[in-house]
Parts: sequence; C-alpha cells; structure tokens
Amino acid sequence: MKAKRIPIAWSVRWRRIRLQAAPMASFVVACAMCVWLWQQRGAAVHGIGEVEALRIDVTSPTTGMVTALPHRSGGQWSLYDQVVKGDVIATFDDRQTQLDKDLLRQEVEQLFEQIAQWQIESTGDRQPGALEAIQRVSQYERSQLSALQQLAQGEAHASALPTPAADEPPMLPEGVAESSRVAFAKLRHARDSLELRWKEIHLQSELRVIRAPISGTLIAVYCWPGQTVHQGALVATIAADHGRHIVSYLPEQSTLEPTPGMKVTIRPRMAGAARLSSEIEKIGRQVRRVPDHQLGSAAIPQWGLPVRIKLPNNATLQPGALVDVVFHRPRRASGMENTP
Repeated sequence: MKAKRIPIAWSVRWRRIRLQAAPMASFVVACAMCVWLWQQRGAAVHGIGEVEALRIDVTSPTTGMVTALPHRSGGQWSLYDQVVKGDVIATFDDRQTQLDKDLLRQEVEQLFEQIAQWQIESTGDRQPGALEAIQRVSQYERSQLSALQQLAQGEAHASALPTPAADEPPMLPEGVAESSRVAFAKLRHARDSLELRWKEIHLQSELRVIRAPISGTLIAVYCWPGQTVHQGALVATIAADHGRHIVSYLPEQSTLEPTPGMKVTIRPRMAGAARLSSEIEKIGRQVRRVPDHQLGSAAIPQWGLPVRIKLPNNATLQPGALVDVVFHRPRRASGMENTP
C-alpha cells in the first residue's frame, strides 16, 4: 500500500523562503547594484568648484586731492552701491589743468594775431599764385586754431582735430618768397606745439577722473573728498554681480586626464537643486594647492590641477558659491575595428 505524503503548510514554505531564498536574492541584487554603481560613479572623479568671484581694485592713476565721489543720482558713492561700467567713481582737483587751458587759449589768440600779421606782410609777394597759396594756408591754420580753441573751452570733442592722414595740410609752393616760407614754417611749428600741449593737458584731465572698469557692486571705498591720494593708491573695489565660469581642481592622484570639452556634472549646494551638465573649457598647466574652502577636510592639504568649467546658461549661481563637481571619464567608442 502506497503511503501518502503529508502536505507542507504554506506558512512553513513561506518561512523557508524568508530564511533561505530571500537572503540569497538580496545578496545577488546587492552585488548587481554594486557593480552598476561602480560603473556609474566609481569611474568618475568628484571635486568641489567655485563660481568665479571677479573683484577689481580701482587705483589712482595720478597723485592729487579727491574732490568728489559723485553718484550718478546725486550725493556720494557708498558701500554696496551698484555701479555701471563707465560711471565716474572719483574726481580729483583739476585747478592746475584749468590754468593750463587758460594759458593755452591765450597763446592761441596770440598765434591768431601772428598769422594775420604774416598774411599782411606776405601780400607784397608778386609771384604767380602766391597770394592764393598764402590765403589757402592761412585759412587752414585758422581753422585748426579755431578747433583747438573750442577744445580748450570745452565746446568740442577731442576728435575735432583732424589727423594728418585724414586731412593733409596744404603747403606753400616753391614760387613764394623765402622769407614768407620761413615765417610760415615757424607759425606752423608753433601751432603743432600748441596741439601737442593740448593733448598733454587732455590726458592729464582724463587722469583726474576715475571711472568704473566693470559693472558690479562697490564693496570697499578707500578715500573720501578732501583726502590726498598718491599714484597707485587704492580708491575702491568693485565686485562683479555675475560669475563667468567655475574653477575646480582635479586631485593630483587622479588618473583622469582632463581635456577641453570633457563632460562634467554640477550640483549647486542648495536644497532641491537640480544637477546641471557642463564641460571643461580650459585646463591649467601647473599643479596648485587646492584652496581650503574647496576641500572636503580643511585639515588635510591637497594639491590638484586647476580646470575652468563653463557656467551653464540656466544656472543662477552667485559669485563665490561652491558647487559639487563630477568629472566623467570619456566613454570608449563601441564598434571600433581591431588593429592588426
């Protein structure tokens, strides 16, 4: 007589699955996940980047006394004011420049009279075409002196004086008397000297007005009206409102060789911030010490190769902000033919 098998209760079978099969399956899944994570993350190199914080120290190009820090809306510049490139940051005492301009205007008037006197004295030249030539060069010299006079009075721009290449000055023909030619050469030399003096005065006046080289925020002001500053002294410091790129460091012990165009992933250090894709723009040529604020542990100094990363267009990152950077190894091209 054939014996019947006693059926195993499902509770017993479930207990066997929980005690034997489930641990084995969990172990296999964990091994597979470890391999996948190693392929995805283990081959990448992690680092910390900093959004470029551009700061410009505005220095004095000359020695002088500060007369004003003129804000474009009135008043004086103060800390954390917004400046635009080209705004006047400070003006210096220009009384000496004004005196030089007054003296230049007087010499221009005297030269006007000398040209008129020379024209009268040269009317006795009876050579053919001499009077027409003298009239022509006199008008040219007067027009140049008039432009110079307007510049000294502030009624014209510095470009009012034509360059020799743009307006060739007329010359006296050979038939004019030698005495008239010599006198005219002296007058033209005097006029050229006045133009050179004006250019020097104009340059000095420009040095007495300091303008903002970039747009940004005033984070420091080092002088005030009535204070005398020397050439090269600090006047103000301007911090740019927007970063242009991200600077990170590839660890020195890393086997990854960075190249321009290599893909990286950037994650801002903000709650709920999304990961952003970018690429390496440029690579430094010297290994440098990584700044302490870009280290995972500031107690252990590290060295790395600096790289410049393109700032994503959709990133809203403040200058100086830290971001987590993942350098991805380039994927090997599939389907490559075997070399013999």
